[in-house]
Amino acid sequence: MSQTLYPNAPIAIFAYNRRDRLAAMIESLAACDGFGQSEVTIFVDGPKNPAGAPAVEEVRQFVQSLPHPNVKHVIAEKNSGLRNAISAGVGSMVEKHGRVIVLEDDLVLSPIALTYFNQALDHYENDDAIWSIVGYMYDCPQLRDTGKTLTLPFTHPWGWATWARAWRHFELDGRPSDADLASDAFQSAFDMNGLYPFTGQLRNSILGRVNSWYIHWYYALFRHGARSIFPPRRILDNFGMNTGSHASSLNPFDRLVERPELLATVPVFSDPHRVDYAALDALRTSWELKVHRFIATAGSLKRKLKRTR
Repeated sequence: MSQTLYPNAPIAIFAYNRRDRLAAMIESLAACDGFGQSEVTIFVDGPKNPAGAPAVEEVRQFVQSLPHPNVKHVIAEKNSGLRNAISAGVGSMVEKHGRVIVLEDDLVLSPIALTYFNQALDHYENDDAIWSIVGYMYDCPQLRDTGKTLTLPFTHPWGWATWARAWRHFELDGRPSDADLASDAFQSAFDMNGLYPFTGQLRNSILGRVNSWYIHWYYALFRHGARSIFPPRRILDNFGMNTGSHASSLNPFDRLVERPELLATVPVFSDPHRVDYAALDALRTSWELKVHRFIATAGSLKRKLKRTR
């Protein structure tokens, strides 16, 4: 593990062709406590085709013009896709630094976000039960003002952090056996009794209907019985659900869900060895999560129908 001039965990940002979204994210990140003490690397993917090159070039010029001395960039000439970019980029960062905070270009952060991530990375560093620190939480009135993090048996891709000790278990194509994938018991456990249709997402990835890194990261946690730390209310938000590789202009999220204010105080850290099953029950009543489930189920059906035509 290399030494760095910056005391905080390094930050990996993954960008592609959304200059405006990236600019908003960088603005919020630069306003975070501890930003100047964090080494930031922006990974910019290459264009998929000539028609997409101008938008990617705008992002390249933007990151090259950033005035922050702690920010550097890695620009790819060829397109690898987010799935491969995350796998390679996170892998290289944890190999070098031992830990990393992972952000994508469509996020906006609370000023306390970096404090939360860095304190949690320190707090749980030597606890093998915890594999990720998550920044996003589905809005749930019963949970949002508890002031304490939640220990939960899954993870989330919108703003997270991890260590080399956990990421070494990640396999980009990790999957269960066909018999397990088809079993009701696996689906019930993997979906956490209907919390979210994760099994369908995993099946879509295996069949090539989606190019997902996240579902295989969650499967790695599931396979090893690992857990994540979630805030009771999100410390960052996603504003890219109508754009990007897995989004649609018809996505109804912003018309159906009212976003809560971002968490402004670092919560008390929860017991890593006690899964908060009551919180999982509460999350099943979350209107936001119900909307996410509907969108995921509709998207899965759409992909299945397209493949059968």
